[in-house]
Amino acid sequence: MIKQWLITAEAPFCGTETHYIAYSKEDPLERSEVEDGIIQDLWDNYSYLLNIDDEEFNSEEESDEAWDQAWEDWRCDCNIYAEEATDEEIEMNAPGGDINCLEIVYDERNEK
Repeated sequence: MIKQWLITAEAPFCGTETHYIAYSKEDPLERSEVEDGIIQDLWDNYSYLLNIDDEEFNSEEESDEAWDQAWEDWRCDCNIYAEEATDEEIEMNAPGGDINCLEIVYDERNEK
C-alpha cells in the first residue's frame, strides 16, 4: 500500500527547514536519489549562506577545492528525515496550509 510521507530537511543553517512530500510503500529516504535530490535542492537554495568569496583564493584551483570541501561538509551536515503523515499533518507544515505548495520528491502512485 502506498503511504504519504512528509519529509523534513534542514540545511546546516538555522531557519532553512524545508518540507517535501513523497508517496511510496517504504521510507522514501531509503532511495539514495531522493536524499541526493533534496540535498541538491537545499544547496541550490541556501549555499549562498556559506559566504565563500572566490576572490580570497590565489587560483581557480584553490577556489574549486574550497567549494568541493564545502559541498562534502554540506552533504554530511544536512538533517533529513521522513515520517508517514496525514493530509492534516502535511497541511500544518505547508506554506499557507496548501499541500500543493510542497514539492513531491518521489511518487510511486502511478507505477504498475
